Amino acid sequence: MRDIQLDNYRGLAMMYIILCHTSYWMGDMQEPYQSFLLFAMAMVFFISGASLSLGSSRRGLLPVIEGRVKRVVIPFYIYALVIIVLSVLASLLLGDTSRFGVRPFHLLDYRWRDVVNILLCQDVPQIPNNAHLWFLTPYLLLSSTFPLQQRLIEKCPRWVYMVACIALFLLAQAFTQSELVRELLCYNIFMVGGYLYYRRDKEIVTALVGLAAGAAIVGYVLLGGHFSPIQGHKFPPDWIFAFYGVFAVCMLSLVFRRVTIPSNRFLRLWNTRGYTIYLYQSLVFIIVAIIRQYTYGRIANSWVWLVCDFVIAIVLSTLLSYVTYPLERKAMKRGKR
Repeated sequence: MRDIQLDNYRGLAMMYIILCHTSYWMGDMQEPYQSFLLFAMAMVFFISGASLSLGSSRRGLLPVIEGRVKRVVIPFYIYALVIIVLSVLASLLLGDTSRFGVRPFHLLDYRWRDVVNILLCQDVPQIPNNAHLWFLTPYLLLSSTFPLQQRLIEKCPRWVYMVACIALFLLAQAFTQSELVRELLCYNIFMVGGYLYYRRDKEIVTALVGLAAGAAIVGYVLLGGHFSPIQGHKFPPDWIFAFYGVFAVCMLSLVFRRVTIPSNRFLRLWNTRGYTIYLYQSLVFIIVAIIRQYTYGRIANSWVWLVCDFVIAIVLSTLLSYVTYPLERKAMKRGKR
């Protein structure tokens, strides 16, 4: 069962991530505006949970893990190979790439830990603009093991399970600074929330939950609590980051319940190829930086940079997907033989 609007939301979410990375990677936006952007991953996990709720039958754990490996792990390995080859070629042909604002790549400096990082989908060392790869591990673990949570959810009222997820995350704040553990517990709130509440809750409940989450942050600040930009609350995620995500997702849910997004070829492309586009942002933003350096970068206006960088990144990401997505599909088909 497919939900066309949910597919459109996923496509929009991927474009929104491009905007976030334009702001942070290119330095085009300053605080407090940057902080307002940081609900992208909360939205992505919510959409992932919502898509899982649409299945007519529950899948077993092993088939789900196999599906995640095919759809997430293998494309990442292909991306890692492609980006390493391109980096080696750039170093050979251009020499010191730092003059283009690109960190020089030294394949001979790779050690066994670097290879392990790639195999675990954690990083591709030495590649510029690869901070976005942090997303892969928590997404893989949560999406692969979600059938286990589905069995637990069936045994209790949905609000009880939701409260338990939030309580477990809040409790973890006092006991661990492990980034991965807190990411899993934080983003699980949004995945479970999407699974349980997508199009199933009354608008008044959504509004009250969102306003309560926002009010908690405002009250904390008014009572003298320390509040840094949201990015400072993201790694590892704390309750302020999570509550801001809850506020943003609830408010967006209210908006999109009343707005129908027309389906079109462009959104369908970004929905279908979104993950591939997400991976290859590292390459896209290198090109964006080079283009800006020799053109509109001479205009001393960060808002002009933001608009131009974002538009060019969207166009390049779309065009590049016509190369990377078929390459990925072809490599995966050959792997099945």
